[in-house]
Amino acid sequence: MLFKPSDRSTDTLSRKPMRLFLLALLMLSSIASMPTHAATRSDLDLAKEYQVKALFLYNFANFVEWPADAFADQSSTLKMCLYGAVPFGEFLDIVNGVMVRDRTLEVIRTTDYSRIQSGCHILFVGIEHHDQLDVFFKNLNHLFVLSIGNVKDFARKGGVVNILRTSDQQQFEINLSKAIENGLLISSDLLSLARIINDR
Repeated sequence: MLFKPSDRSTDTLSRKPMRLFLLALLMLSSIASMPTHAATRSDLDLAKEYQVKALFLYNFANFVEWPADAFADQSSTLKMCLYGAVPFGEFLDIVNGVMVRDRTLEVIRTTDYSRIQSGCHILFVGIEHHDQLDVFFKNLNHLFVLSIGNVKDFARKGGVVNILRTSDQQQFEINLSKAIENGLLISSDLLSLARIINDR
């Protein structure tokens, strides 16, 4: 199960232990959750991989900051959009409605492009759309969007974060130039775990 943060305080100092705990979970998930036998992947192996990817996305929400201009008002939700076929989406349903800092996390699963055009703060792009990434990002408003994928060169084709699967773990790379261009502030703790690229 994914860790759910408390909404009792939004004070920076009180959030620090929470952020460190989430960071530890992220590190552990990279090591412990991949199948032992790559050739024969059981349903349990696959479920573990999906849980790890869901944990990555949830952690990204906690280690990235969006400017006030990214929201209509103080009561606006932090929208996490899962666009297309996202097999681990159900693992994120359980954090729909929890507090991330001082905003409610809203998980939106959709195959309707118009729903993501209206605005997302976190956008995971399903694998069936990866062949058209150049067109996809050309038609999408990037401002304040943390776009995430899990296919080779995603972060070099307009995305911000790419989750990579190696032989024994999940890793990720961050296009820092694109993140800055999109108006996002990424925690140095998270950057220290990523492979940094700076392609625009």
